[in-house]
Amino acid sequence: MHRIESEIKMKIKNFKEVYPGIFRIVEQRSLRVTPPINLYVIAGSDGLLFDGGYGDDVSIQIVGDAIDYVQSINKNWRITRVLLSHTHPDHFAGLRRLQQQYHLTIMLTEPMTHVIANRKSYIHANKEDGVLKKRYSTIQQRLAALPLEFFYQKMFKKLYGIQYVPNPDIIVSPHDTITVDNTKWKIIPGPGHCADHIMLYNKEQGILFGGDNVLRSIYTWLGPPRSDLQAYMQTLHSCLQLPHLECILGAHGKPVANPKQRIEQIIEYRKSRTKQIYSIIANAPNGGITFDRLMNMMYPKKNGHRWLGRGWIIVTIEYLLNKNALMFQDKKIIANPVDINSLL
Repeated sequence: MHRIESEIKMKIKNFKEVYPGIFRIVEQRSLRVTPPINLYVIAGSDGLLFDGGYGDDVSIQIVGDAIDYVQSINKNWRITRVLLSHTHPDHFAGLRRLQQQYHLTIMLTEPMTHVIANRKSYIHANKEDGVLKKRYSTIQQRLAALPLEFFYQKMFKKLYGIQYVPNPDIIVSPHDTITVDNTKWKIIPGPGHCADHIMLYNKEQGILFGGDNVLRSIYTWLGPPRSDLQAYMQTLHSCLQLPHLECILGAHGKPVANPKQRIEQIIEYRKSRTKQIYSIIANAPNGGITFDRLMNMMYPKKNGHRWLGRGWIIVTIEYLLNKNALMFQDKKIIANPVDINSLL
């Protein structure tokens, strides 16, 4: 038995018990555009996998090997379910294959089911249709983008190994409680990074499965169409109020051992970036600034982070528009005189 356990564990290079009975699986693909992602196993007689990860052969096999290992070290442990944190492709792509190959019961919230039921529902949910899209996208630009969109959709399945989930096994709701053996885990709504994001918390152990909301060394991506800065800030503040919070297990990177300090740091970072955007617009000459000019000031065209930065800038502008701190005049963004600190 010990030899078999060792052989299984050797197959899983990035596999670790991060807390008694809780194991982290790291899926790391060779494609640089797809980030490494953490999946977590909560071991028990009705054990749970948190998040579905990628759907390619290697990633699915990694999860299978991890499940085999966990079940081999305790004869009473069985991993029977998988719960999704949110419907971004690096989190849900592997769900169907995990269901089919390892007979895991898929657990989703109602909003998630409308996003990942099929390719059409997924494209519809991710169609960008915000204020800036309407103002800055011409018919010519949309036509020019069609070949890229076609290529993107063709490559999407290859990049992530996506399979959609037409029929989940169980529908859960925010604030529901999930029990693994005698341990209770509460589902907590966590929108902001993604509209349907949830987290999982155990007060006795002080452990929060935070998904993409709180990461140890990087700031989570925000961008249209399903990110919302105000919702994200509210989620961060709600995490601060969790009693006895001792550790956050995020979807990327290592565990956050100083969770409240890290959450406060993220809040201050988002505030400073929001002030930065407002200040640039408020101090722009000639009564305002175009979005392209703002982008070039924040991220020069040769900056490798430009494509990522565009998302949070748009989300921040939409937040400030909703707060009446900004307005449009023709194609320029103009700052209204406000106390920006009072809006954050």
